[in-house]
Amino acid sequence: MLQSNITAVVAFLTLLSNIVFVVFIIALYFKKDFRNYIYTFVNKYVLQLIFASSMTALVGSLLYSNVAGFPPCELCWIQRIFMYPQALLSFMAMIWKDKRMVTYLFPMSILGGVIALYHSFTNWGYGGSLLGCTSVGGECSRVYVLEYGYITIPFMALTTFAYLILISVIYYKSTKERI
Repeated sequence: MLQSNITAVVAFLTLLSNIVFVVFIIALYFKKDFRNYIYTFVNKYVLQLIFASSMTALVGSLLYSNVAGFPPCELCWIQRIFMYPQALLSFMAMIWKDKRMVTYLFPMSILGGVIALYHSFTNWGYGGSLLGCTSVGGECSRVYVLEYGYITIPFMALTTFAYLILISVIYYKSTKERI
């Protein structure tokens, strides 16, 4: 019961955030006033946005492993290695008011996103398995959550990594355009 409640809420929030993300990207591309506002906003609050996104992922992953009882597989642990430090480092950067930290967090988001993308594809049944853990019957091939036909736990991580990448790219673009 608890597992299904957690899954229903988190999957719905992921779906909602995916819809907002697509609308956001379209508006960012076509609406110059909106783009300028977002550039200014992200430039000012980049560390808070990264902290909020990475902390949400951290709490979500701990909810699934410690409350819902879904043990993290090898690829989930690797994704956590790229996600968890971002919460701590962005928090420290907020305290120090050091936006240079974005430069160090960006590669972590890209690497974590690549792992999450691979894990998502194997969970959806696309492509062959490159790793033993993702082959049929392997620990990483288990699908604990499949909502709306595409939302799995690795896809939730991929979603967060995509948001972190977008935040960083917008920050870099806003900084470049201000110079």
